[in-house]
Amino acid sequence: MPEKVAVIGAGTMGSGIASVFAAHGYSVAVYSRSERTLETSRSFIEAASKEPVTIKYTTSLEACLDGAALVSENIAEDIKLKQAIFTRAEGLVSPDCLLTTNTSSVPISAIAEGLVFPERVVGVHWFNPATLMPLVEIVRGERTSDETVRRARALCGYIGKQTIEVNQDIPGFVVNRLQYAILREALYLVEEGVASIEDVDRAVETTLAPRWAASGPLQLMDLAGLDVVEKVSGILMPSLCRSTDIPTIVRRLCEEGALGIKSGSGFYKWTPEGISAAVRTRDETVQLLTKKGRSKVRDTATQ
Repeated sequence: MPEKVAVIGAGTMGSGIASVFAAHGYSVAVYSRSERTLETSRSFIEAASKEPVTIKYTTSLEACLDGAALVSENIAEDIKLKQAIFTRAEGLVSPDCLLTTNTSSVPISAIAEGLVFPERVVGVHWFNPATLMPLVEIVRGERTSDETVRRARALCGYIGKQTIEVNQDIPGFVVNRLQYAILREALYLVEEGVASIEDVDRAVETTLAPRWAASGPLQLMDLAGLDVVEKVSGILMPSLCRSTDIPTIVRRLCEEGALGIKSGSGFYKWTPEGISAAVRTRDETVQLLTKKGRSKVRDTATQ
């Protein structure tokens, strides 16, 4: 029988991850302190599942972890909370249970600090929506063992996820560092009045996104010619935004309670219909592009 997966945290990411494992035949238990959160998670998973899945929902951490071969932690980005959860989990699971965290910002090494076996803690960083995004980042902490990384990669491969290995426990890992580099410049262009919010988004949607869907940034540089990249870099790099502060526009919107779709406004005004349409467009686009990506991977593998 498939091994048991314990998913700690029943928010959007935890629910998506639970859905993926359940769809691949794993026995899954989902933990949250809140019955209401668990009910929302149940509804999400049932809606996302193509076929009926059996998942145990519980407010007991002990019940969730009982017999688990894998732990997937998805709670708030609070180092103290994560350390406390892993300390409890380590004492409740078998010695060979794989301990994974879906953190996007807390260092893996810090999460594993104080554990008896820190070598079995590894970052397995998923992306939203977990049911559709094809990649997860495997992130090493300072004491994560090679065997732990090997097991994590094998597990991801079994459930149909591609992986990249992050060899240094740096903030943001790989994907978020790339993402926030362009977010910083996008916000700078808006704040300086260089272009409107709508036009900055349109520039990415119609130019950068299609290119990046076909090739990564380093391959694109090869395609452009590194002599061209060298010359443009000399002109452009010194003028790019280098601020290390939270962008002013983001801070202001948060102070105003304009948090995006969760509050009905952010950079844009949001209605329930608009949210549904945006999510649907996102998911359909991801499905289309990842289908092409899987074909590319298969073609490369057969060459």
